[in-house]
Amino acid sequence: MRVTIIGVGLLGGSFGMALRKSGAADHVAGVDLDRATLDRAIDRGAVDEGFLDLAEGVERADLVVLATPVRAILEMLPGLASILGAETVLLDLGSTKEAIVSTVASQAGIKRYVGGHPMAGTEHAGIEHADARLLQDATFALVPPPEVDEGAVDLLTDLVRGIGACPVVIPAERHDRIVSITSHLPYLLSVVLALAAENMAREEDRLGAFAASGFRDTTRLAASNVRVMADICLTNGRPLLRGIEDARRLLDDLAALIEEGRESELVRTLTTAKESRASLLEERRTD
Repeated sequence: MRVTIIGVGLLGGSFGMALRKSGAADHVAGVDLDRATLDRAIDRGAVDEGFLDLAEGVERADLVVLATPVRAILEMLPGLASILGAETVLLDLGSTKEAIVSTVASQAGIKRYVGGHPMAGTEHAGIEHADARLLQDATFALVPPPEVDEGAVDLLTDLVRGIGACPVVIPAERHDRIVSITSHLPYLLSVVLALAAENMAREEDRLGAFAASGFRDTTRLAASNVRVMADICLTNGRPLLRGIEDARRLLDDLAALIEEGRESELVRTLTTAKESRASLLEERRTD
């Protein structure tokens, strides 16, 4: 199999490394806007060769993988529709799926498509941070369009398993609803905490001295790639806004318990959260 990855940053580079390390692809090409990035991707073993020209890069590919921010994927799809081969399978790694799936449906030239989203990443960006191990044992959502290409789904299921990830076939709407809570809302809550700390730091010059592991852990996501996260927020607005409203209500409930000194209810709420977290993480380990 010949694979072309468009966008060889953290995720695209890690995907390419995993493909080459596992032998799941015979040849991996990269397409990017920056020659230095492509050269570094070759040096790091993410791709076999690199192209600045999109049409040249996808010309002989059996599988084309879009590994750019979501809105860049949306902008790229019309151009790809005119150059993809009829049998070429298109996979994207975007963090939201409904917008991409609906845009693909409007492109008659895209014959074989499956959406994808590996539940893996870090707050870092760029090919320098790519790592084949990033996808190891990660849940890898496969999101087919309404008219399912079973052959493409089977091919990608085997490929995902081949690189050591765990494929889960799921509809776009359900995927976006789930990740709004497990991935996107955590980022915004991390941002809120970082901004709250910034507000206090204007009045308290010793704040940084007390920002230990708890603060570092809970604000880690605020250090994520801003463009990527802005795209996610703007293409998954409805589920994310529902999550924000739910979080706001829960914070108000906690505030009331603290303000009114309702200790037993506070302890019960905190215990429920602790047990829920343990249960969800255990479920992830056993899936």
